[in-house]
Amino acid sequence: MGNMAKIREFLAKNRMTQDELCKRLGLSRDTLVDGDDKKIGLAIKTAFGKGAPIVDDSMEALAPWARKFPVRSLQRQGLIPQNIQGAELVSAIFRFMGVASTDGFNSYYSAVQNTVNPQTYAAWIRLGELRATRSDKEFSINKKMIVDNLLSLRRNTIFKSQEKGYFRTSVKEILNNSGIEFFEVEPFITAPLPICACFWVGNQPVIQVPTNTMNDSQFLEAVFHAVGHILLHPKRTMCLIAPQAAQGENKPANHKHSLPAASNIEKCDEAMRFAQDLLLTEAEECELICNGHFMERRCITHFAGQFHVRPGILVERLQQQGMISLRSPLNDFKQAV
Repeated sequence: MGNMAKIREFLAKNRMTQDELCKRLGLSRDTLVDGDDKKIGLAIKTAFGKGAPIVDDSMEALAPWARKFPVRSLQRQGLIPQNIQGAELVSAIFRFMGVASTDGFNSYYSAVQNTVNPQTYAAWIRLGELRATRSDKEFSINKKMIVDNLLSLRRNTIFKSQEKGYFRTSVKEILNNSGIEFFEVEPFITAPLPICACFWVGNQPVIQVPTNTMNDSQFLEAVFHAVGHILLHPKRTMCLIAPQAAQGENKPANHKHSLPAASNIEKCDEAMRFAQDLLLTEAEECELICNGHFMERRCITHFAGQFHVRPGILVERLQQQGMISLRSPLNDFKQAV
């Protein structure tokens, strides 16, 4: 059996795309197809092997890199062995992350590279990857159906009196029915709280959020943003939305959006516009602001009813535009979800 035949067999068995395998191994497609069989086999065993870990002398120098992962948390969850260090720790991290080298890590998890702690955010995303279904069927995009389903979430139909977790359960059901897996994953404490991530596991698109409570408008904007990437950018990219400190009293905390370095920044803006337009159209935003009474509670209540939108979304948008203070009493319109 030739080298490429073995690789195809591996890809089919693990329901993995060739592009994903190349990135995880840190190899080019040409190297994967025509490279040394032993080298490729060793890389695959390093990333995906069972039994005894693959350890070599070069790994010892990577121990400081490996220690930046949330090692203790991963050990408590049984994801890497206890009482290891040095090269053994590096090998365990490679196998947990499904990469063959730091080049593979930087290539596949390029979306986290500009964050304050790439290792922690990548490990958080990896927890979702391990839970996701590896489907061998292509994801079928029905944009109209997905958008119609998302619009039902922005409506003012879910109230504080409903049981805890009801809103997130509704989001999960709508996304799952649209062919998108949705996970809530507990974040690690070694980095600021992530807001949302989206990625592909084989042919399966996944959206992941932390288990921590967020307000309804922030939560929806992050989820809609992630859906925007899945619908608008068929090329399977990973993105991470992480918090970024606000500058000034009237400026809300921005979402620092990470994409692979080769991706065009226009894709980020396009996904954000998709999310913002679904939550509140430009015409609706103008009508809200131009009425001149947007700092009054009765105004928020009135337009929430007129637009059939959750009032917290209106308050959030006014704060994003710097029209009202982040400390406004209107914040109580935002519901914790």
